[in-house]
Amino acid sequence: MQENIYLPSSSERKRAITAYLLVGVLFFSGKSDLSVYEYYHFKQAIGRYTATMFFLLVLLFVSIIPFVRILSFIPTILVFINLVWIGILVYFAWKGVYASNVVQAPWRKRIYADIGGRMLNLFDIKKNVYGEISNDISSQFPPLGI
Repeated sequence: MQENIYLPSSSERKRAITAYLLVGVLFFSGKSDLSVYEYYHFKQAIGRYTATMFFLLVLLFVSIIPFVRILSFIPTILVFINLVWIGILVYFAWKGVYASNVVQAPWRKRIYADIGGRMLNLFDIKKNVYGEISNDISSQFPPLGI
C-alpha cells in the first residue's frame, strides 16, 4: 500500500507552508497546475481564511450590540482556537502530511479543506491537479508528537 502514496518534495512542502500566508494564497491562485499536496494545503489555507474572517465578523457584530457584548468572549475564544489549529496544520505541511482522499479523513483534519473546497467551487476556481492519489490514509496522519 505504501508504494502508491505521493511523497511531496521539500520545495512542495515549503510552498505549502507559504500557502498559509496571504502571499502563498495569492501565489497558488495564479498557478493553474498544482500537485495533490499543494492543492490540499491550498484548500486548507482558503478554508482557514474563510473561517477566520467569519469569526472576526461575528466578533465585530457581537461587540457592537450592547446587550450581547457580554458574549463577545465566545468568538474571541474561537479565533484563538482557530490560530492554534492553524499552527497544527502548518506542522502537518512541514512534515509532508496531506489527505489525498479527503472523504475518508476524520472531520477535524478535513474541516478547512472542506470549507476551502466549497469556496473554490463557489467562485468556480478550477485547478489541474497532478500526482498519485492513494486510498490508504492510515500512514498519512501520524500522531502529532509535539
